[in-house]
Amino acid sequence: MGNNYINQIENKLNTLNIKKQEVFSLNSRENQIKKIETMYDIFIPKDYKEFLLNYDETFFENEVTYKPIETSPWTSKEGTQVFEGLYGLAGENNLFDQIEGYLNRMPNCMIPIGESPGGNLICLGVKESIISKVYFWNHENEREAKIMVGIEDASDEINSYWDNIHLVSKTFLGFLSGLELINETENIDVDDVELWLDDELLDD
Repeated sequence: MGNNYINQIENKLNTLNIKKQEVFSLNSRENQIKKIETMYDIFIPKDYKEFLLNYDETFFENEVTYKPIETSPWTSKEGTQVFEGLYGLAGENNLFDQIEGYLNRMPNCMIPIGESPGGNLICLGVKESIISKVYFWNHENEREAKIMVGIEDASDEINSYWDNIHLVSKTFLGFLSGLELINETENIDVDDVELWLDDELLDD
């Protein structure tokens, strides 16, 4: 099944102009994943694990969108949201640092795995009944922001705060499969195009 996962992941990322870049050995990657699972008492699903084993930090040069199962304030009228990229085991935005940075800012049954505009995140379920599910985490509606303005009580349990969390996909592979590269030339509406002609041409 692992080979099947990586083949699907590689084929999809190729369509998004992303190629594999191996920075360190497979054994080292596997050890890092096990360390993260043990340290945070979580389970990393096999499809996402295959991504981590074969890819590092992956951010897109062109706009990429997806259609979430549950809409959020960031969902366009077409039902899509923008996605910027995925964290890896290495790099400036590595998975370990991201998990550490968002401890107590989201339920501990999920981890941040990627970024969307506006400080928003894509998260993955790593515990209990939400294992493998992918979520959108809305930064503007997070618990800490509400505590700062006195809307939310600081003593409330973060694991029960889901007001800013929206279901995107039932699996990581399903999320990845739904990513679409936006071709800017395809978005041009001829009704919106203004034609500018040189005055000399008009005189002719």
